[in-house]
Amino acid sequence: MDSMDLTTITVRQGGKTRYIKAQDVIYIESIGRKALLHLSDEIIEYYAKISLLEEQLKPVFFRSHRAYLINLMYVEGYDKREVRMKNTDSVLISKYRFHEFEKVMENACKMTAKGLKCSKYKD
Repeated sequence: MDSMDLTTITVRQGGKTRYIKAQDVIYIESIGRKALLHLSDEIIEYYAKISLLEEQLKPVFFRSHRAYLINLMYVEGYDKREVRMKNTDSVLISKYRFHEFEKVMENACKMTAKGLKCSKYKD
């Protein structure tokens, strides 16, 4: 998962370009044709396809719902309906994606958590 250190998201707004480090993004929300990047200190809104962001940000991000792409490094806990992020926001999880999410979380926990058990995430 070290590849995320090098990944940036290019945001173009009103003739300006910003480069956002993927590791700083807690989750991405899609509303219509816009993507909202939720960071710890701001929300950045710009035109983007969540499906393209999903491809760019795998395997550190997971598409929990058609409208949400979550950074697995910021998951605080989850149940069958939602994922709680470390910034206290809750993000929906599709019932069709829940089992895949559990598998991904187990693998992510094994690869990234320092001394934490995977069971810590699940309620």
